Amino acid sequence: MGVQVTHDERAAVRVKYPDGATNRSAAQARLSSLHQAVAAAARDQGQTGGWADQDDEVLRNQGRASAGTGRAIAGKVVPALPGLTDRLDAQGSRILDVGTGIAALALALAEAFPRAEVVGIDVMERVLGLAREDLAEAGTEASGRVTLRHADVVDVAEQAAYDLVWLPAPFLAEAALTQAMPRLAEALKPGAWVVVGTNPAATAPLRRAVADWHAVRNGGNAYDADRMTKTLTAYGLRNVRQFPTVPGGPVLVAAQRIGGDS
Repeated sequence: MGVQVTHDERAAVRVKYPDGATNRSAAQARLSSLHQAVAAAARDQGQTGGWADQDDEVLRNQGRASAGTGRAIAGKVVPALPGLTDRLDAQGSRILDVGTGIAALALALAEAFPRAEVVGIDVMERVLGLAREDLAEAGTEASGRVTLRHADVVDVAEQAAYDLVWLPAPFLAEAALTQAMPRLAEALKPGAWVVVGTNPAATAPLRRAVADWHAVRNGGNAYDADRMTKTLTAYGLRNVRQFPTVPGGPVLVAAQRIGGDS
């Protein structure tokens, strides 16, 4: 069953990244993207490439840029989702950060919600090593509430365990995303929310085809915000809402597992 998202639901909250530290990290991440472009060209020439082959600087710059997303989720998205602020303010609340990388987003969420435990999972042991270094260097109370796991999202097996799940969907291959979605829906507590980072929907057929090809070629998937909205509903989640970021930029899609006090 599909779901209609009204104009008000799309535009009621626009997520922005205003702080200087985030802007600097984003600029560093854009520079790091040049390294990735070179790696992609190398793959076309039969050489190795991909996230596992990026140097530590690239991984750290990309990861630090995600802290802005964490602060935006905490400051803009969470307050707009009914009941979620109260959930995350409760002792023992839990957040799952899929593809945590260097755990910058996980740490931002831990700082924003001082009673929550944040679990960050990633398939790359090397990047988790960088995350452990950064968390140890931070040495804060919040960093002590971030738990890192070497795990694949397709293997998530917890039931009704989390109050909030963050999923950066464009980074997953379509097969992995298809396997992960029902597991993540089951991992939500009744009344809890998942927030999914997605690409914006392209209206022109040619632009959509190019965007889909580019995403799949780079190891991601062809899901956009509208397709993700339908998918979340198909897995039994409700109250789907879309949060634009910048014009032409990512769209955050949120959905709730119905039950309990929801």
